[in-house]
Amino acid sequence: MCIGSDEWWNESSDNLRAIIENAPRKMWVGRPDGTAKFYNREWRRYTGDIETTPDHGWRDLVHPTDLHRLRRIAAPAIAAGQRYDVEMRLKRQRDGAYRWHRASVAPVEREGRLIAWVGAAADIDDRRRAEIALRESEGNFRLLANVIPQLAWMRDMRDGTVWYNDQWSEFTGLPGDEIVRSGWRATVHPDQIDELNRIIDDAHGRREPWEFTCRLRSRDGDYLWFLIRAVPILEDGAVAVRRWFATATDIHRQYELQERQKLLTKEVSHRVKNSLSLVASILDVKARSSRNEIIRDVLLDARSRVQTIADVHDHLWKQEDARVADLGEFLRDLCRKLGDSAPHHSIAFEGFRHIVPAEQAISIGLVVNELVTNALKYAYPADQGGPIRVILGKGDEGHITIEVADEGVGLPEDFDLSRPGQSLGMKLIARTTKQLKADASVARLEKGTRFAIQVPKTS
Repeated sequence: MCIGSDEWWNESSDNLRAIIENAPRKMWVGRPDGTAKFYNREWRRYTGDIETTPDHGWRDLVHPTDLHRLRRIAAPAIAAGQRYDVEMRLKRQRDGAYRWHRASVAPVEREGRLIAWVGAAADIDDRRRAEIALRESEGNFRLLANVIPQLAWMRDMRDGTVWYNDQWSEFTGLPGDEIVRSGWRATVHPDQIDELNRIIDDAHGRREPWEFTCRLRSRDGDYLWFLIRAVPILEDGAVAVRRWFATATDIHRQYELQERQKLLTKEVSHRVKNSLSLVASILDVKARSSRNEIIRDVLLDARSRVQTIADVHDHLWKQEDARVADLGEFLRDLCRKLGDSAPHHSIAFEGFRHIVPAEQAISIGLVVNELVTNALKYAYPADQGGPIRVILGKGDEGHITIEVADEGVGLPEDFDLSRPGQSLGMKLIARTTKQLKADASVARLEKGTRFAIQVPKTS
C-alpha cells in the first residue's frame, strides 16, 4: 500500500469507521499529507455537515488568534510524523460561538509507513473559562493583598506553596524567595514559637480560624508586636481546607500603650492599698485605745470597711490587669481574712471564677463584708460561734447571685430590709446595692437567716 492511498479506508475498515463515527467526542481521520478524509457524527453535529467537503480543512474552524500557535505546533509534528497536542478554540456552527478544545492528533503507521492521521478533540471550554476566572480572581486578590497595610500570606494545602505579599519583604528586608524558603514562623520571637505552633496545630486539626499576639523580627532586628489572624478557605461543597489565609497587623504602639496603662493602674492600686491599710491601722489603734465601748465598736467597724477596700486593691495590683478582678477568688480571700479575725466561727466560701470590673468587685466586697460582719455580731450568742456560708452563684443569664447564710437565732420580728433604720451597716448595704443596681432579699430559715443579692452582669 503506497503512501497517500485510501485503500485502507475501504470495506475492510467498516468496523473501524463505525467505531470512530459513534465515538462520544469529536474525531476525524486525515490522509498522510494532513488533509481531512472523514469527520465523525459528533464533529459534524458541532461544526455542521462538513463531510460533504472533507478537504475543507478543520483548521478553518479554529479561532484566528489560535491559528498561528496551531500551525507552529502542528507543522513540525506532521513533517516528523509525530503526535501533537494543542489547546484551541473551535467555532460552533449553530451560533458562531468559539469554545475551547484540547485536540490530540496521532499518526497511524503500518509496516513502518505513515498511512493516516487520527485526531480527537475534547470540549474543555467550561474548565478553561473557570481557570481563567480563577486566575483573574487570584490576580485581583493578590493586587488587593499587596495594597493593604498588613502583612499577608496564603498557603495552598494541595501543593504546599506559600505566597507572601510585598509588605513581608518591606518588613523583614528579605527578598520574596528567601521568605518562602525560611517561612514566616522564622520571624517569630523564640519565646513564643512553641505556643504558636500548638495553637496552629490545634486550629488546623479542627479546621477553624485562629489568632495569636506575638513579636515578629523586623529588618532592623527589633521584635515588634503583631496580631496574627488566620482563616481556612474550604473546598467547594467539602470540608477539606483548600488554603489558609492569614494577616499580621502591627499593634506595637497600642501594645506598649496598654502595657504602660496596666503598669500605671497597678502602681495606683498598690499605693491606694497601702494608704487604705495605713488608715485601717490607725483606726485599729484608736479603737483599742478607746475606753468608750460604743466609740470602739464604731472605729472597729470603720477599720473593717476600710480594710475590705484595701484588700480589693491588694488583689488588683498583683494580677495581670488591675482594671478587672476575679470575684470568686477575691471573695474567697475576704472570707478567709474575716475568718482569721473570728476564730469561734466557721466561714466557708463556695463559688466559681467570674471576672468583673474592679469597681463592681469593690462594691460587692463591701456588701459581703457587712453581711458577714453582721452575722458574726448578731447571729449567735456572744459566747458562742457557728457556721457562716458565702455562696457565689451564676444566677440567670443576666445576673450573678451572692448569698450569705447563717444558722443562728434569726432576725427580729420587726426587721424590714427596705427600712434599714439606724444601723450603719444596713444603711451601707442598702446604698451599695442600689449603686450596683442589684436586688436584695432576706429569708428567715428554719434555723438562721439567708441574705441574697442579685447583681447585673457587666462586661
